[in-house]
Amino acid sequence: MEDSVKRKMEQFYEGVDGPPLRVLPIGGLGEIGMNCMLVGNYDRYILIDAGVMFPDYDEFGVQKIIPDTTFIKKWSHKIEAVIITHGHEDHIGALPWVIPALDSTTPIFASSFTMELIKKRLKEFGIFLSSRLKSFRVRNRFQAGPFEVEPIRVTHSIPDCCGLVLRCGDGTIFHTGDWKIDESPVDGRIFDREALEELSKEGVTLMMSDSTNILSPGRSTSESVVASSLLRHVSEAKGRRVITTQFASNIHRIGSIKAAADLTGRRLVFVGMSLRTYLEAAFRDGKAPLDPSTLVKAEDMDAYDPKNLLVVTTGSQAEPRAALNLASYGGSHALKLSKEDVLLYSAKVLLM
Repeated sequence: MEDSVKRKMEQFYEGVDGPPLRVLPIGGLGEIGMNCMLVGNYDRYILIDAGVMFPDYDEFGVQKIIPDTTFIKKWSHKIEAVIITHGHEDHIGALPWVIPALDSTTPIFASSFTMELIKKRLKEFGIFLSSRLKSFRVRNRFQAGPFEVEPIRVTHSIPDCCGLVLRCGDGTIFHTGDWKIDESPVDGRIFDREALEELSKEGVTLMMSDSTNILSPGRSTSESVVASSLLRHVSEAKGRRVITTQFASNIHRIGSIKAAADLTGRRLVFVGMSLRTYLEAAFRDGKAPLDPSTLVKAEDMDAYDPKNLLVVTTGSQAEPRAALNLASYGGSHALKLSKEDVLLYSAKVLLM
């Protein structure tokens, strides 16, 4: 590890030598997961995101992969702030390891919903300190290290996703965060085209963009289209229990499922702890489509007629420990599958 840190430092400018604007990806460049990047003006830096990467199936015994915190610790005196673009695990999951590597007063900035997720995680690890946590709002500028930072709303599969405009005397950097252009998001919070048009007139020195499948032609489907399809399929499953699976963080999808349940007279059940974690964070921040207390508890499912239930599970990516994967081979105590169930599965096909 020390050799790895030494090589990174030998290959990178320090002090006043070299270009004034500097970018050092620690993870997430050209790969899915472990997003973590240093952006600086000479020798003053901010750290954008601190995510984990989940291992492939052939990496036995490995639960998650984190950025090189040894390197972050070596440069902790140069890192003046951490800014989180949104609340997906590949952007916040490594914070419990990254924060202890930083100076004890380094602030962490995030949107209000993302901050709710961060607070819970830091409390679980015993490193919560409220004075370090700073919530921001889109289009409200704030100072972080050498940069004046302006968060801009972008649409994605989780609430409160932001791009970051970083301004300093030597230029302007635009870091998009994760994004897609959804013209009709279910929460009504549209992609901020106006901010980008204003920024284009101002001029950008460097733009860094991150959007999965960006090289594929066409446009991404709006979540509102998914909502219509969900309602149709749930309505057609008369007399049968319906089970859906999704990313736990997709609060917008939960809203679409809740609407389908209401319109078809079904009660919602969550199977998977992470689903409740994200919903409760959204509820505390005022962005939840339902009150978590109204959910049927997984252990109470047997008390209800199956045709009156709509079950939401984790496991859309066939994660080994996710609820649906466990249930598929009888390994889940909370969910027992039946041949009468209707399973709505919407995910990219993974060829293993």
